[in-house]
Amino acid sequence: MTDRVGELIQAGELDIGDIVPIVITRTGIQYDCEIVQVSCPACGETFKGTKRDAGGFIAGHQAYHEFENVQDLMIKSMGGI
Repeated sequence: MTDRVGELIQAGELDIGDIVPIVITRTGIQYDCEIVQVSCPACGETFKGTKRDAGGFIAGHQAYHEFENVQDLMIKSMGGI
């Protein structure tokens, strides 16, 4: 994978453990990015991409599931569903 310098690589072409020499996004440039795969233990949703993006996936999922849990507790405390 790393010998494809100058080519646009689609996310579906990447394998876990690949090192992408440069990733250019709207927020900056990342170098030597490892491709990882993470899954949410609560719902099973899976993400494959750079470690940086995987961190965003994990943080977003944590926030989402914490929000759901708080809503459930609030509804139950009010005698709801």
